[in-house]
Amino acid sequence: MQYKLSYYNIVADETRDTMTVWNTKRGSVVELERPVWELLGRGDYADARVAALLDGLRKQGIVVSADLDEYEEIVYNAKMRQYATGQDSIGLVIAPTMACNYHCPYCFEHGAKGQKDVMSSEVVDGIVAAVEKKLSAAPHVKNVRITWFGGEPLLAYGQAIVPLQAKLHALCSRMNVAFRAGIITNGYFLSKEKFDFLFREHNTNFAQVTFDGTEREYCARKGTTPEAYRRAVGNILDLSEYIARNGLKVTINLRLNVDNSNLGDIKEFVRSLKADGRFHNNVMFSLERLRSYDFCKDTNDYCTTPEYEEILSDFEEFIGKPPKVREPKKTFCGQHCMNVFCVGVHGELYKCEHDFGVEAHAVGSIFSGLNYNDYFRRFMDQPLPEKCATCTILPVCMGGCPHRRLELDQAIECEYTVEHLKKSVRKYIEKRRCAQ
Repeated sequence: MQYKLSYYNIVADETRDTMTVWNTKRGSVVELERPVWELLGRGDYADARVAALLDGLRKQGIVVSADLDEYEEIVYNAKMRQYATGQDSIGLVIAPTMACNYHCPYCFEHGAKGQKDVMSSEVVDGIVAAVEKKLSAAPHVKNVRITWFGGEPLLAYGQAIVPLQAKLHALCSRMNVAFRAGIITNGYFLSKEKFDFLFREHNTNFAQVTFDGTEREYCARKGTTPEAYRRAVGNILDLSEYIARNGLKVTINLRLNVDNSNLGDIKEFVRSLKADGRFHNNVMFSLERLRSYDFCKDTNDYCTTPEYEEILSDFEEFIGKPPKVREPKKTFCGQHCMNVFCVGVHGELYKCEHDFGVEAHAVGSIFSGLNYNDYFRRFMDQPLPEKCATCTILPVCMGGCPHRRLELDQAIECEYTVEHLKKSVRKYIEKRRCAQ
């Protein structure tokens, strides 16, 4: 068999004697002697030094068959993952209301949040019936995952969340299917009275709460009061304490929205949280860049990709996050696949949470099923941007957000830069060497 070096090899680090190669398609990191790397580059696979390593290099993806079209392989596997109907899990992102108690200027839902409706009992029962029908028809499905979204989902806690989560949990237990839930909330209504139901009785194992920094920044950006800030922070700390005290496997992810102006304030916020006695290691910090959407307030503070990567590196060092190698993936996100859908207030189906409340982007309903309309086709079938065909980090990016690509006609900024990812690999290698 004839071989060649993978197109998706990146030399992440080198010394006089060695070359450290990261294969983005396989996620492997391999250190090779420089002469061996040079032999591989010349295609000299008959040399004894190369022959001794060849089987391992193939397994690590560093070397591939000479006639393999790796780009087409990636595209094919992505399509297989997108359209596979034999997945062992189904996921629903559910918006029980589009109402919200905050007014964040960067929110992409401004056009939808004027809708104050709350999910009705008919829609609740319709979702349960649709899930039961799916599980009955697909016995290979062994996991159901729901994520509460909004608006602010907890505004519909009693009317929609309580009955729907309890009914879905009972259904899955009866059908011997694992059930898990998550919630994305601003934290204001995430009070102690809800902890038992959500986190101990009905398998909510993930809560994401968004903050913008300390009280001053939070109030300015969300258009709210100091009391609201203190209440949201108190709820998160109470939840951290509750999870630790009850020995629950629940993660709290604090999504920290950053632009070019508020990193220092975010650091101050993190320090203040960690100083509180209720804080435990079940609270994670995730720094996410703000992006411009159609309904966002226009601002000049949004980060470019290189700017965000510098800010992110600074923040991860600040919180002591261990360096890691960016993993390859078959698709950008679950919404680009057939086993994940979003359910709106009235039972309408969407392919992405960014489409909630946009009637023209609905792709069916929980009552009638998927309608395979033009928007569904365009969302699922859009090709990768042309520049991706020659990009060595395609396997870890997969073309970026499919929703943004569709809305912006493929004119989106790249998710990552090669130099930043190489820097992450070098940090990972250094840490691994120090541990030896």
